[in-house]
Amino acid sequence: MNNVRAAIAAWQSQIGDHAVSVAETTREIYQTATFATTQQIPAVLYPANRDEVQACMVIANEYRVPVYPISRGKNWGYGSRVPVQDGCVVMDLAGLNRIVAFDEDLAYVTLEAGVTQQQLYEFLEERHSNLFFSATGSATDSSLVGNVLERGLGEGPYGDRFAYVCGFEVVLPTGELVHTGFGRFSGAKATPINKWGVGPYLDGLFTQSNLGIVTQMTLWLTPKPKHFEIVWYAVEDDHKLEALVDAIRFLKLSGVVQGGFVIANDIRMLSYHQQYPWAESNGQTPLSPELRQQLNQTWGDGKWSGEAAIYAPNHAIGKVVRQTIEETLAPLVDKLCIFNDEMLHLSSSAFAAQYPGLDQQEAIRWYQENPKRGIPNDLSMSMMYWRKHMAYPHGQWDPDRDRCGLIWYSPAVPFRGSDVRKAVNLLTDIAWSYGIEPSLGLNCITERNINIIAAIVYDRDVPGEDERALCCYKAMCQALNAVGYIPYRLGIYAMNDLPAVQDDYQDVLYRLKQTFDPNHILAPGRYEPKR
Repeated sequence: MNNVRAAIAAWQSQIGDHAVSVAETTREIYQTATFATTQQIPAVLYPANRDEVQACMVIANEYRVPVYPISRGKNWGYGSRVPVQDGCVVMDLAGLNRIVAFDEDLAYVTLEAGVTQQQLYEFLEERHSNLFFSATGSATDSSLVGNVLERGLGEGPYGDRFAYVCGFEVVLPTGELVHTGFGRFSGAKATPINKWGVGPYLDGLFTQSNLGIVTQMTLWLTPKPKHFEIVWYAVEDDHKLEALVDAIRFLKLSGVVQGGFVIANDIRMLSYHQQYPWAESNGQTPLSPELRQQLNQTWGDGKWSGEAAIYAPNHAIGKVVRQTIEETLAPLVDKLCIFNDEMLHLSSSAFAAQYPGLDQQEAIRWYQENPKRGIPNDLSMSMMYWRKHMAYPHGQWDPDRDRCGLIWYSPAVPFRGSDVRKAVNLLTDIAWSYGIEPSLGLNCITERNINIIAAIVYDRDVPGEDERALCCYKAMCQALNAVGYIPYRLGIYAMNDLPAVQDDYQDVLYRLKQTFDPNHILAPGRYEPKR
């Protein structure tokens, strides 16, 4: 504890009293997630630039005080701002919020770790740019860099977000500085446009790891298409899922669709539309089959529904892509709708005939402000409040503050209907067995892999729910690990839940950690299983 006090004094001297908080109210915020946590933190650091990050890490090494960096702390469902282990000082990088460079011709932007989705969107709009970025399903004020470093997924052609970044600026745990790719060479013109550089490729070492603090990176942007449409589809019969998955795999492997497909079950869609029907269910959980069916008919999403976007350089190519999608999916789905600019000019009667059951103004707004256009929004935040009795805090979303219960479980599964069915059946059965509605989304971003995102949603204000939700997660993880479906991303509760390795991976990773962080003071335990 004396070391911690001395380190805090040194940080206050180095970056200012205003940038070091030991207030209990502040620490409580950083100790709170969407599930039960016991970690205590002694302080929060707010560096304003890379130099201050380096200075903070030099002090951390001097006093052997562990530091846990976050970009903006919006990692809901995986840990929010909370460190993996007890006793870490949190370093909040929200103050590193500069957009450093932008090139319209080469379609890239270089930004710091604290830059938000909304900030980048407004930056591009103010410049009347013809470019857009891959927006994520998280909040508008979430960090772009933070999501990339978790190898998160987004909308649009560049949805596999880590594949479209380069030029990392990294502060090592010792305070040393590294630029990846060509960035280590002064004046190198290819730094923001070449992913690999020359020599060993290092960028991946700093994603899902505790080997360095990424303070800056370059994000590649996409030209706005001349032709844009959204395809929406749904199936009423759960047994049609396998054929739908295989058809979408064909569309992805053949290169017909640039962006990703998303498929969600009815529970996931209900949680976007509304909160739990407490009155209709007489306060009973989980949702009964009868009430589930009734709500499904009200919203019209089917057992499984999804969407994809068509991005084309002209209308002729866009038309061919649309026809291919329609020919592929129409025989397999019960509903198939195309949303495009033509709908903007339909009369109310014509709209009702073409899009039965949809509100015209809401549909137009959904189409024009869709994240697939690179426009971030907070619409997905509502699903975290599914089991809460409080009303939606529109414009004031804060699942940590509001004690929303959310644990994500995210296995990677082969892009094959039979594999998806096997995983979905396991997840569904386990969720119901714990009295939790199975809220499932299938992210079909790349050609051969699907990331299933299972949401364990509950109310933290109900006694015993934290424990039950974690048990549900553990059961899911054990069951899917056993059949070879391993999570692609981990929460702070899950760092030791991967299967045993069959080679020397962990020993090599440990030696890398020793090299980069000899005092083991950066984010201990993060993607670092116990040896």
